[in-house]
Parts: sequence; C-alpha cells; structure tokens
Amino acid sequence: MSQEAYDIVIVGAGAGGCVVASYLAEHTDASIALIEAGDTDSDPFIHIPAGFAKILAHDRHVWKYETVPQHGTKRAYRSGKVLGGGSSINAMAYVRGQRRDFAAWQDAVGDTGKWSYDDLLPVFKAQEHNDTFHDEYHGIGGGLAVQQPKGINELNQYCLKAFQEYGIPYNPDYNGESQIGVSPVQSTVGHQRRCSAVDAYLRPHLASGRVTLLTGNTVVRVLVENKRAVGVELMDNEMIMAGEVVLSAGSVHSPKILMHSGIGPTGQLRQHGIAVIVDSPEVGENLHDHAIVPVRAHVKGDLGYQAAAHGLGTVKAGLRYLVTKDGPASGNGIETVSHWNPSDFAAEPTIQCYHVPIIATGGVSPTGDRSGITFELVVLQPKSRGWVRLADNDPTSMPLINPNFMGEEEDLRAAVESVHAIREVMAQESLAPVIQQEIDPGSHIQSDAEIGEWVKRAVATMFHPVGTCRMGQDARAVVDARLRVRGVDGLRVIDASIMPNITSGNTNAPTQALARHGTGMLVEDLKRT
Repeated sequence: MSQEAYDIVIVGAGAGGCVVASYLAEHTDASIALIEAGDTDSDPFIHIPAGFAKILAHDRHVWKYETVPQHGTKRAYRSGKVLGGGSSINAMAYVRGQRRDFAAWQDAVGDTGKWSYDDLLPVFKAQEHNDTFHDEYHGIGGGLAVQQPKGINELNQYCLKAFQEYGIPYNPDYNGESQIGVSPVQSTVGHQRRCSAVDAYLRPHLASGRVTLLTGNTVVRVLVENKRAVGVELMDNEMIMAGEVVLSAGSVHSPKILMHSGIGPTGQLRQHGIAVIVDSPEVGENLHDHAIVPVRAHVKGDLGYQAAAHGLGTVKAGLRYLVTKDGPASGNGIETVSHWNPSDFAAEPTIQCYHVPIIATGGVSPTGDRSGITFELVVLQPKSRGWVRLADNDPTSMPLINPNFMGEEEDLRAAVESVHAIREVMAQESLAPVIQQEIDPGSHIQSDAEIGEWVKRAVATMFHPVGTCRMGQDARAVVDARLRVRGVDGLRVIDASIMPNITSGNTNAPTQALARHGTGMLVEDLKRT
C-alpha cells in the first residue's frame, strides 16, 4: 500500500473541481492533487461543440448509472466521468438563473454567510469572457468563453417569432436584468471550440505543475482521524494524505463518498455495517433535478439539423468544421430558448424550453431522417425531492438514485400546463405553416389527465442533479455557509450538491460560480491558520 501526501486533495475534476484547483493554485502556495476517476479530455469529440450529442448517445465519458423505477420505469442517470466532468460533455448552455434562486440560498444560511445574487454576480462576471455583452451583468476578462450563436437556422428563427406571437417578449440576454422571454442561447464556446472548466481555468496550472492531476483513480472514502480529514483512500487501497480534503465529485458521488466514510444517516450506515463517525441525517437527501418533458413534431421540408445529425450528413458537417470551423458542428445545435410563466407572462419564469431543431430521443440522439423539432420543456423550480443512498457497503456498487421526477403534484401541473402552452406556440402564425405532425405526446392526447400520464412516461433527466449535501445554517444541513462538512474538520464539499435549491436553468455556470466563491472562503481560512 503506497502513500503520497499533498497539502490539499480535491476529489473530482468536474466543473467545480477544476475551479477549486485553479483558484487554489493562483492564491496559495499549497501542493494540490486533483483526483479524477475518468480519463483526460483528449477525445476530439469533447472539443467539437456538436460532439456532445455523439458522446452522450454512446455513453462515453460517463458514469452509467440509472435510477430506481420512476413511475414504473428505470431511467438513465448519467454524469460526467472525464476531466472537466459535465463541462466537457454537456450542451454548453450558459444560464445563471434568477435572482430569487440565490435569495433562497441566502435564506438558507441566514447571517452566517453571503450567498445572495449580489454576492455571486461579481463572481459570474469575473469568470466570464463574453463575446457580446460587457455591462453591469457581464464580464470580458475571465477565462470562460461565452458566446451568442454565430447563426440561427431558419426553423429556430420561426420559433423566435412564434413565441413572440404567443405573447412573450424577445429578450437578447436572459442572464441580464430579466430572464423572461425568448432568446438566442448563450453557450460556453470560444473560437468555435467548447470551453470547458479545464479550458477556462485549469490547463495552465497542469502545464506548470502547480496542480498534480491523477486520472483513472476512484476515491472510495475520506480518511478521518479524531474527527479530522487526513486524506482519501482509492479503489486499489492506495492512500493519499492531505491537510485539507475537498469533495467536488458531484451530487451522486460526493454523498456516496461521505457515507462510505462514515458520515451520513446513522440508520442507513449501520444497516450496511459502516462505522458511524458523524450522524449527518441529510447526506444524500434533498436530491432534485431538472426533468425534461420532450414535445416533438415533424416539420415540412429539410428545416433544422436532422440531415446533419446522422449518417452522411454528420460526415459532411464534420469535414466542414475541420476545414472552415463553421457549420452545424461549430455550435451546440440549440440556438434559441424560452423562459416564461405560462400562467402569468409578467411573472418570473417557471418553465424553460429549448427549441432543438431535430427529432431527438433522450434530448440528444437524432431519431429517423424526417426533419423535426423537439421542444424540451423543463419545470425550473421543481418541488419534488428524492435521494441518493447506498445499495450496500461495497464502494464499487452503483448507488440507489431516486430523483422522484414529478413526485409532487405541483410539478406535474406545471409540466402539463407547459405542454398546452407549446401547442399554442406551434399554432402561431410563424410556426404553424411548417409544423407537419405532432409526434409526442400526439394529437390523440388532450386532457390534463392524459397529458399528465404521458409526462410521467416521457420524463427524463436534464443532467442537473443538486442538493444532496445541502448548505444551511440549521443543524441538519450537511455543510455550513463556508461549505465545511459539519462534524469533521478539514473537509469541505464544493460542487452542485451543496445547493439548497436548484437554480432556474442549466447548473453548469452556477456550479462554477459557487466553486470560486466557496474556494475563496477556503483560502481565507487557510491564511488564518
């Protein structure tokens, strides 16, 4: 059994872990190890913006997990297993959320911390390198490239107009003053290449040797002595010692590692024969996620990207990208989006809808050769809560994952309402002439009850799990306002699992912001000792 030692060990090189490691490299003299279970990001499909669809369709660079049955059926529940994590394989949408999301974070910590929108806005701006906006909401000096679409295809242009005809405004910047409206999608792409958290922050520190990257290594537990974290144990029984341990393994793996370390709900740990170090009843609880409800329709002619999304079309798009760095492969293929409240167009949005100009299965895989559109409907602030729990005491076992999709009637009502709304949009002047046939849910499904049953059958993850190591000032919270694990010194969680509530939109940008904000607190604490 070999041992290495570092001042700080970070578990997980995803969106959060890359930010943590780079910020520590820039603001401390500490020796830093960044441990990743997956491989490096050398796969060229990672860097081609449209490559994410192929990666996800073939389950590359992911943990191949699935849920416990949801409405009678297990659902795929993948997460990134590669350098950069989700930021290397996601659809690159850059969405910060709404001011009220962060007000709820602030309420969770009370006067013990600073997690409001006003506290996080300077962090978002500092990280961002925006190609279009430079104002009170956006920055241009950071490493994270954010761009507007370089072109919007004809089908998505119809969508932009149809949503306005339906009644919501055109909004050039949903990350600015208001999220309400139909908008071009902002994406983490720069110079027609994906800008992952590795590209935005980490790569220079790997090249300089300031951060030691250990890929292909799975952490099974945190080593704790006298209520202090002293290192981690890997799958092969190797130990890596550390003065501080940061878990950035994500909303499935961070609680899983804590529980295998003896930090979690006493009853569950004892059930699996795991010695209890700290009774932390909400480790693994409070799981929530954005669930996609896909409304799909065929369209007339060759509108959209269906032809470029499979077969010879993919080859042509790839060759064009290699030669000219433009065309369908140079973007994420999702060029417009809507945020709104179908019950009150002036109220803060409750629904997000990407207008994906292909017929897609699971939100990513093109199905068939007929042109079409998939409206990906998402309830932005789901009330449903689930959990991540251990199946047994074997660290190699897949955990039990219950996102509890549409478990609350309020979420189901919102999803049903959004389906009705999209049907209204498809009937508008700019879109109706090109809509040929609704495929899902299909014109035979009309009543709220029928749509609700279809929603339960169709719902799938948007890959935004949060909340399983909830931050708060209360004693049941897993981490405090400085992201320190309660009951164990020298141990923090810095990833999306600490969110008390999910943000209103894709979680990649908020995860990177909270990681920088939380690491700033770690640096402050290190300087005090």
